[in-house]
Amino acid sequence: MLFIGMGLFIFPAFSSNEAHAAPKLGRLTFQAAFGNQPVSCARTISPVGTSDNTVRINDLRFYIHDVALLTKDGRAVLVKPGPSGLWQRDGIALIDLIDRNIPCSDTTPSPNSAISFVWPQGHFTGLRFTVGLPMAANHGDPTIAQPPLNMTSMFWTWQSGYRFFTLDITMIPKPGDKARPHGFPVHIGSTGCESASAVEAPKGACTAPNLVTVTLPEFDPAHQTVKLDISRLLALSNVSTNQINSAPGCMSGPDDKDCAGVFREFGLPFGSETSPPAQSVFRGR
Repeated sequence: MLFIGMGLFIFPAFSSNEAHAAPKLGRLTFQAAFGNQPVSCARTISPVGTSDNTVRINDLRFYIHDVALLTKDGRAVLVKPGPSGLWQRDGIALIDLIDRNIPCSDTTPSPNSAISFVWPQGHFTGLRFTVGLPMAANHGDPTIAQPPLNMTSMFWTWQSGYRFFTLDITMIPKPGDKARPHGFPVHIGSTGCESASAVEAPKGACTAPNLVTVTLPEFDPAHQTVKLDISRLLALSNVSTNQINSAPGCMSGPDDKDCAGVFREFGLPFGSETSPPAQSVFRGR
């Protein structure tokens, strides 16, 4: 198989004598961007949010599962996952788009920008996937889990489970200002998970699972890349302030107003909202 550029792949033709050849693998690639500009740990981005701040990204990781390709008539075909390894297993993948080495390098490739899958039969014009983890995988013990669920830095507690999405940014102070000690982290995960203690998994569903369903009806899975746009994610947020008596940034708290804008851009209900608009963070390019 020959790969050309980011997100583009070409499959070789097989003769009738190769009927039992290995399945053809596809590759779904993600890229972090700020508008139309690529981002990295070594670059600052601005203007960010409602207060036009300048920030640097320190971490950008998220789990995905339930990847499906869409036919022209809207039918979803779940893909069979590619080989298991450090970054994916059993249909779950961890996408990691920022080099976290100190010092980081603008030329170092992101740790993992893609998920592999077995290319199904058919012609496809769209894509669907879910950011987050299924209930059965969300409340285990990361210290004994197989990759990519062994990432303890993406875990809260057995009760709440994993962080589905992590974005950590550092504020660059304006003249006369001081940088926020904790920047503005965005950590999305399930809330309202009931169990006897924080170290016990819930037996029932969480009241706010906070799974982000991404549907891109006009997406060419053989040629396009999925872009995660930081400018959209933080468009409605004032990253220079923080709600009093709340955790820094957005930690998915249902009463934390710092989450209102982030949830709206992700297409998640916040507070008493029941019908949020469709997500605007992910799109094809």
